[in-house]
Amino acid sequence: MAYEKRVCVMKQVKKGFTADGSALSGAVYAERMGEMLKITPRLLGLAPVRDGRYVLVVRASGQTFCLDFSEGAIEEFAAPSVKEGFCALLCYVRAGGAEAVAFGSCGKENATVQSLLLAVSEAGGEKKKRRPANPLPPNELPTPMPNVPLAPTPAVPDPVPEDAPQDKRPFRDGLAAAYDDEAIAANDYYAHDEDESAANADRKKTSKVAGGRDSGEDEAVPPRPAGRTLTYYNTVREKLSAAFEKFPPDKRLLTAFPQSEWVNSGEALLGIVYENGLPRYLCVAREMPFPEGIVSTFVPYAPFSDKEGMYLVFQDADTGDYITVRDA
Repeated sequence: MAYEKRVCVMKQVKKGFTADGSALSGAVYAERMGEMLKITPRLLGLAPVRDGRYVLVVRASGQTFCLDFSEGAIEEFAAPSVKEGFCALLCYVRAGGAEAVAFGSCGKENATVQSLLLAVSEAGGEKKKRRPANPLPPNELPTPMPNVPLAPTPAVPDPVPEDAPQDKRPFRDGLAAAYDDEAIAANDYYAHDEDESAANADRKKTSKVAGGRDSGEDEAVPPRPAGRTLTYYNTVREKLSAAFEKFPPDKRLLTAFPQSEWVNSGEALLGIVYENGLPRYLCVAREMPFPEGIVSTFVPYAPFSDKEGMYLVFQDADTGDYITVRDA
């Protein structure tokens, strides 16, 4: 039974679909075992919508599929081979029509954003026509509404009678007896503030210990998400810092990976792709293909173009494993 796997890098088409306003980026993974295809989208920062829904359009081997988007893997379905590549388009569909959000392609499969949007419209995402209002017959006025009496209002209760006037002097005398200038001056007005400051300091110290960060850790580093270890990144951190200080920066891949930084060593680019402020992938990029045996992914400089770009090798920042794209 043949196994196929391809990765399509997604690039933003229209702004306004991220929670923090940053550029939308990510990838769509396609895995085919036998005749069944599983699509797994991974998009960073995609904001939820109240009205409408997201639809993922996939085109492979000349066939187009419209799938309901979800953060996890989409249920497997029968589909043609993705060995020659595929295209993916994320759309926002509502009553007014469909809008393109992000697009990506890999391999030899060629498709445009407009052609995939047309497939969404044909599948039921087009704008519904409004029915015209039925006009009144000629020379006929609307029927007047009958005079309907107002509903009875609840009766307002009578005001509560006030108590008979009493002598307020005993109450004032009680206040005067309760007020003692010497007793109030003997109290410490700042004792409560000092106790509260000490309690706040204890809470901050306890929260740092519970979070697993000691005083020697860099405060600029954001809190580490659950499951992230950065084990491999910490072993090569000093060498990466020295390389980023030695070589000049390079901005050619910032369009494809907005949350990243790159330097040009002359023979190749060294880069770090971040996720939520922490390193996610360590990368090596070059314009020429890598030698045989090193599986890489071609990433274009600009959206909707496969002519100019670089071949990238991804390495997991936690485990050091290489992220490969293999065909059976």
